[in-house]
Amino acid sequence: MRLAWTTLGSPDWAIDRVFTECARAGYEGVEFRCLRGGPIDPRLPAADRQRMRRLAAEAGLPIVAVGASSAFSSPDPAARAAQEDDLRGMLELAHEVGAPMVRAYGGAFPQDLAADAVCDYVAAALWRVVPRAEELGVAIVLETHDGLSSARVAAEVLRRLDTPHVQALWDVLHPTRMGETPWQVWADIGPRVRHVHFKDGRRDETGRWRAAPIGLGEVPLRECLGVLREKGYSGWLTLEWEKYWERDIAEPEAVLARHLETVRHWLRGDQG
Repeated sequence: MRLAWTTLGSPDWAIDRVFTECARAGYEGVEFRCLRGGPIDPRLPAADRQRMRRLAAEAGLPIVAVGASSAFSSPDPAARAAQEDDLRGMLELAHEVGAPMVRAYGGAFPQDLAADAVCDYVAAALWRVVPRAEELGVAIVLETHDGLSSARVAAEVLRRLDTPHVQALWDVLHPTRMGETPWQVWADIGPRVRHVHFKDGRRDETGRWRAAPIGLGEVPLRECLGVLREKGYSGWLTLEWEKYWERDIAEPEAVLARHLETVRHWLRGDQG
């Protein structure tokens, strides 16, 4: 397993600093979600795309994925069509910067609709984007997040998408929030897991989950690694720090190297 940093954890950094800091810390790859204060989107200028690709090559740090904001749970066909266009644009961006995959969301499930119907919406929308993914050679990875936080529900969408161009992204925190163990997650989506977001979190006094430094929260991270190892997963672990969403947590400089060292320590099988 190789370890990457996501710019979700350093949303204000310019492209050059992303690669400089990650190379200095010893990361093996970079995932782009944010840039210069906000999420990247299909309007990213050509100059930025060229710079990302060039700096990745110079630093020896591949761009492992780009994170789209696309979500497909709306009952409004026009809204879903707009999200499909957004995802196509992100696939093109990924292709231009050399990333092999794009993260997509299912979206928040409307409470007044049956889950099966929303799974149908999500799957049908992704099917319409699959031809572009196939043309570009870029995979779509559907994250255990929002309405798909439960791996059991994510599996229902994936079951409707019998294509190698749509796979699963296991975000280890969200199924934990839903009460699912790592082995239960693997039973539901394991054969489709192409990418992993690895982060920690803990509940505050109100019960809300907040970011926690890796190893200091409630997510069974070592058990997740054990499952991945036993099942022969050899892809990327992107270490997440949700600084963009939680602006009051520590700055990226405080966790960048520490998170990497902690996970490498666990992967070596060291105790403690």
